[in-house]
Amino acid sequence: MPDRGPQPRPDLLALVAMAIILLVLVGGYLIFPWLQQLVGYQDCVASGRITGC
Repeated sequence: MPDRGPQPRPDLLALVAMAIILLVLVGGYLIFPWLQQLVGYQDCVASGRITGC
């Protein structure tokens, strides 16, 4: 049986892209409540209701 030489490495671009997409989704999931609270507070301040929020 002839030697075919070294096998090519698997393409890691797809795995790296998937990891980046998952990191962005998880990061957004974790940051969204904090961001929503911040925007809600700014809306209260803008409407003049600082203590009623």
